[in-house]
Amino acid sequence: MAPVDGEVSPSPNTLTILGCGTLGSAILFGLLASSTEGAPTKEVNGAQDQLEEKGWSNGHCHEALDDDRSLRKPSHIIACVRTEESQEHLRKELANFEHSLSVAIVRGDNAGAVQAADTVLLGCQPQDLNACIGAPAVRNALEGKLLISILAGVSIPQIEEVLQLTKPETTTKVNGFHPSKESLGTTAIVRAMPNTASYVRASTTVITSCSIASPADVRFVEWLFTSIGTVTRITAAQFDACTALCGSTPAFFAHFIESLLDGAVAVGLKRSEAQVMAANTMKGVATLILAGEQPETVKEKVATPGGSTIQGLLELERKAFRGTVADALIKCTTAASILGSNQA
Repeated sequence: MAPVDGEVSPSPNTLTILGCGTLGSAILFGLLASSTEGAPTKEVNGAQDQLEEKGWSNGHCHEALDDDRSLRKPSHIIACVRTEESQEHLRKELANFEHSLSVAIVRGDNAGAVQAADTVLLGCQPQDLNACIGAPAVRNALEGKLLISILAGVSIPQIEEVLQLTKPETTTKVNGFHPSKESLGTTAIVRAMPNTASYVRASTTVITSCSIASPADVRFVEWLFTSIGTVTRITAAQFDACTALCGSTPAFFAHFIESLLDGAVAVGLKRSEAQVMAANTMKGVATLILAGEQPETVKEKVATPGGSTIQGLLELERKAFRGTVADALIKCTTAASILGSNQA
């Protein structure tokens, strides 16, 4: 169905995405693909069959949604953008994308888009949190609705304070916000961190929720992100580390493949062919690990005595590969923890 631009009006089963940047758009197109193909798919989920045979869980939601939540499965999506350029870019992408949902692109009317929705996905930049949802009209429109935040480094208490949903327990602020537990509103907030593989329905998503989010709210969010990948529930304290591990490492893996391609070209391979080989090799190793192999075991099976693989591994260790990668993840986690400190 072709997208519709302009004003929006309330309609059943509506999901509003506030901020269709890289990640918001990836989720949008993943959901559109899911609406056409069905969800979840075993092809995207990789080793799901092997995991289930072993009795393990990879975080997928197996519980049926409550009746009131199953009615919330989106049939209409409102994509909110800030600029005319973004609006035109998204319109062109949607025009060439086959899907079965109704999509409206809205610019400059966050309050109207939120009012028309059952569920709101918050996907603005972390530093734009106040500007995006702090206006009284938006706060009021969010009352009684489910808000799913995909903002890196922005905690649920920070969002609650911007929405004026909580009563501060102390006068001391932490990272510029009052830590609080007493809710004064009815907006249920679930925090999620998917990644850009949402576009191809292969995201790894982690979620945590606020105290007033019901089990049905959480199951709905699990269903939503299971349609574009896998889902794992975590605690709020683990979120920054998981933001780095799940949200940022796609860039790490892409950088590693890019480095392999440089080496492949240097030894005479075509970059285009080497890219397919390297990516499929990484995919194969991931499938082995998801099926139960330990990374160390995979490495030992390949690095046979006197072989070429061990020579490459030794060179990586001489360059402090393991420590460098670990330090990069630690740095990334620290950076994620302060992303939401400076609000516009």
